[in-house]
Amino acid sequence: MGAAAMHRLLIVDDEPAIVEGLVQMFQEREELDLDICKAYSAFEAIGIIKKTKIDVVLSDIRMPEKNGLQLMDEILFYWPSCKIIFLTGHNEFDYVYTAIQKNVESYILKTEEDKVVIGAVTNALRKIEDELTNNDLVDKARKQMLVMAPLLNKEMFEALLLGENAADLLSEDLFAGQELKLKGDSPVLMLVGKMDCWPEGMSYANKRNALYSVRNLVEQYLPSSMINEDIVYENSTIVWFIQLNSDTDRFRSEDDAIDWGGLVTYLKGVLESVQNACRDLLQLDVSFIISRGAVEWDSIHKEFELMKAMIRKRSAAGLKMTIMDLGMTNGFFKLEPAKVSAYSDEFNKKLRLLEKRLDEGDEQQAEIVCRDLISSLKVDMGQNYLVGLERYYMFVLVFLAYINGQNITERIKDHRHFENFAMMDIPGDWLTTEAFYIELGKQICMEKKEQVDKGENLLVERIHRFINENLGGDLSLARIAEVVYFNPSYLSRFYKQLTGRNLSDYINSAKAEAAVSMLEDMQVKINEIALKLGFESPSYFTAFFRKMKEVSPQEFRDTIIHKTRK
Repeated sequence: MGAAAMHRLLIVDDEPAIVEGLVQMFQEREELDLDICKAYSAFEAIGIIKKTKIDVVLSDIRMPEKNGLQLMDEILFYWPSCKIIFLTGHNEFDYVYTAIQKNVESYILKTEEDKVVIGAVTNALRKIEDELTNNDLVDKARKQMLVMAPLLNKEMFEALLLGENAADLLSEDLFAGQELKLKGDSPVLMLVGKMDCWPEGMSYANKRNALYSVRNLVEQYLPSSMINEDIVYENSTIVWFIQLNSDTDRFRSEDDAIDWGGLVTYLKGVLESVQNACRDLLQLDVSFIISRGAVEWDSIHKEFELMKAMIRKRSAAGLKMTIMDLGMTNGFFKLEPAKVSAYSDEFNKKLRLLEKRLDEGDEQQAEIVCRDLISSLKVDMGQNYLVGLERYYMFVLVFLAYINGQNITERIKDHRHFENFAMMDIPGDWLTTEAFYIELGKQICMEKKEQVDKGENLLVERIHRFINENLGGDLSLARIAEVVYFNPSYLSRFYKQLTGRNLSDYINSAKAEAAVSMLEDMQVKINEIALKLGFESPSYFTAFFRKMKEVSPQEFRDTIIHKTRK
């Protein structure tokens, strides 16, 4: 159907054979571009919807303990725009009437043909796309610029990000009268959003429009149970400060303590929706970083410095559409102190441009900016020696930041301008200086490209390792994406771009090879192998194995026995 973004389908039924059959049926419909999740009870489904954004639910309406209508209330709380399709063997008026009253998308008998079920899901997906296309969120964002948040609020939160004492700020006459939605005596969850890359030539006004559109999208997708304040920081980054509404019992334990981990997990699903909307509506990619749980107000500055450092690290790896949860620790990114830089005049704008070109590994553009900067430095030295010297050292520091973090010295040591060249010495020969820094920039760009390639390879290796270590567990796209800090919808395309194959193909291949290995051990029963590989229904495992290996598991095992006897 040519959907702009991958959508997630959750299939729920207490009969495993029905679930597995539906999963197989939709997996074979590759044109629908679905990430498929499955649950064998309403309670298991609720566990999934609390952690993962769901677009369409295909559910049995009669299940033990909790029926489909009760499940629907939970679904619509977390994902109000989710489309729900009920599948049942009972043609009962009371269920149909209640379902229609609650705006259920479809109500289908289990006796219907497969094409009817596929048609219902296809229509639901088309409706989602139509709603997204007709959405007026961007227009709302532009209007919102006319009624921006009060300037004092912005100044106060900027002061917090810069390290000012929270208690002092809140007690000052300047800010004491401000009406904040947040409670000053309760911790906040911090969220930082940053555009991955601005299109060349994009105007300042359009960039501001885009930033306010992202702010509005987050505001639209966040549930009423979460209250927040947000600011645009340094014209490129958005920072949100989030608390849980005291009136809600969601995300709270029995002793009323806030379940920050559960809240963060749900927030990731919200951010996935925001990222997809940004791509579809704004044609821009945005990444998000979530703080290490709740942050006390006096620790906002330190947490923000760490988050900025991680933004830089993510950018250096060439990754886009990421959702990084700093509360999750793994080896993909290491926490390091932030590097702080702040420039203001025209020369320093060029310095930032140089940093950007080096970060992108754009050798040609980096050389152009480098020549321009050195030309400006020669003029500065002649007009005001002290200003020129200060700017020269600022220029050098841009390169030193890369040399300290990368193996550049070894790569450039054989260059004819490198010998006896001291970076911090005042230039005597500007031609030699220019040649040195152009070559240095070239080597940094080459190293940067190698880093991106290495980062991509590391990403694929980490995905493969997780799949192979969890063949019987949750291998949904959402879970895999969480492990590598990616937007689930984007990860599927990015993986195929890197490897030339679908992620689902790798998962199926890994399961098939694991099944072959297990089948060679005659002591392990076939139904045990099915369970170990995540198949609740042995018959579905048999169908899967036959599709992958063109024989049934028993036929494969009989072949081994026959060869052994020979």
